[in-house]
Amino acid sequence: MRVLRAMPVSLVVAAVACGGGTAREEQSDKVGAGSDTTTLSVYVVNYPLAYMAQRIGGPDVTVSFPAPADEDPAYWSPSPETVAVYQGADLILLNGADYAKWVAQASLPSAKLVDTGLAYTDRLIPLEEAVTHAHGPEGEHAHVGVAFTTWLDPALALEQARAITAAFGEARPGQAAAFRERLASLEADLMTIGTRLEEATAAIDDHPLVFSHPVYQYLERRYGLNGRSVHWEPDTEPSHREWSRFEKLLEEHPAEWMIWEAEPLASVAARLEGLGVRSVVFDPCGNTPEQGDLARVMDSNLDRLEAAWGTATGSQ
Repeated sequence: MRVLRAMPVSLVVAAVACGGGTAREEQSDKVGAGSDTTTLSVYVVNYPLAYMAQRIGGPDVTVSFPAPADEDPAYWSPSPETVAVYQGADLILLNGADYAKWVAQASLPSAKLVDTGLAYTDRLIPLEEAVTHAHGPEGEHAHVGVAFTTWLDPALALEQARAITAAFGEARPGQAAAFRERLASLEADLMTIGTRLEEATAAIDDHPLVFSHPVYQYLERRYGLNGRSVHWEPDTEPSHREWSRFEKLLEEHPAEWMIWEAEPLASVAARLEGLGVRSVVFDPCGNTPEQGDLARVMDSNLDRLEAAWGTATGSQ
């Protein structure tokens, strides 16, 4: 799928399942209704929401996601002009879990805001410690508060899709049945991803893992992974101190696999192998992928996990 980066950014997205809930009902009175003959203008704060919104909305919705491709949407700060464009949307989809820090500082119409994570606020994962570091154009930032890559748990992604469907139906009642039909298609896709993840993670069992970045908490919890996180970037050589800390970590947590957001430097992967640690990529897909869409990225992630962990368990 080709994604245009001009603003507004049109995306094709995936849908999830039907259902209702108190949290959605509490939120429904915030969503402004409009004419069923007009296309619903929707702005989002990350790519997974864009993907789900377009899958659910289909031709009845225009979805826009203006974050630059080379920045982490969780820490991106839009220009005043871009904030003004968000303000003009019919709906603004939020990820919840304090994702997109700029939202708290911007003056966005409350009636247009849809917190897609409202139904599971009691299941958010608090971060054990605040760590500040820098990477990418967004510069220095801190991991603090709660974990926010909620969509890595397919069950929570389903809740987000349900919230999107409810908000769209509230805004365009005449299209509500079509939104629910598209949601059912996404539900099937998410269930398939969840089943494959369950099978792949069952292969690794309770063996120790290391994650290159603290963004996999919901994946870890859903599938009972025995993981520890460091703060390494795929395109950066770790410092001498970071290597020393990593080797000390291995003494108490003897991992044989390290999960990366993207392909690490060849020199880093080679040094890890010298320590008995092999690398495998699992892209969280918070921003628009260079190729394909969220479903294809997750399929590729699973292909790599199945190949890697199948080999690992076969050799034990």
